[in-house]
Amino acid sequence: MSLRCKVAWELSVLALLTAGFLVTFPKRSLPTDLGLAALALAIIGLTRKYTKAVVWAGSAPSFDGGRFQLCAALTLMITLPVMVLFLMLGVITGYKAGGWPGVASRILNWHSLVAFACYLPWALAQQTLFQFYLLGRLLALFPKTVPFVSIAITGLAYSLVHLPDIWSTLVTAGAGVVWSWLYCRYRVLLPLAASHAALGTTFYYWVCGRDLFDAWRSSIA
Repeated sequence: MSLRCKVAWELSVLALLTAGFLVTFPKRSLPTDLGLAALALAIIGLTRKYTKAVVWAGSAPSFDGGRFQLCAALTLMITLPVMVLFLMLGVITGYKAGGWPGVASRILNWHSLVAFACYLPWALAQQTLFQFYLLGRLLALFPKTVPFVSIAITGLAYSLVHLPDIWSTLVTAGAGVVWSWLYCRYRVLLPLAASHAALGTTFYYWVCGRDLFDAWRSSIA
């Protein structure tokens, strides 16, 4: 059986299982998500050599040397303007809700630093799942002359796992496409995870006014 056929069967089964799970359990606890992510990462770890040697074999990165530095610089250039936008939205929303004290409670909440530190390994796990595993297989499935098809599907898949939270789903659709394009180009995960954690933290704290640290602590307690 060819690699394309193997990947098609694998992804078809995975899509059906994932869709069924999301429909059956639209709202899940944090420990459940962490457990599922740990199981998925364990499976990816066991098949890591196959993924690198076979699945990604026909998709070389665009750059050989300095990939980490180039990826980090470009990721930072993309991430910072979005964070500035989130900051502006947070200031406006916070001021309308409670004046300058309302702004301070959103923007200067020290819990956001703790949340970012906790978010980073979670973001790295997600980027590994979607970029190293899913994107690699989609690139093997679809023609390599049109990589944006695989990139777009990966971004869409990443956004859909955020359902039923509509706002998070919409925001992550664009972010997922950009991160997938960066990984396809540079094949580096850590800058993407840092961007993911920074944008996720600032979106929830500044734009939504949600305290992730308190929410996580409550879900575990």
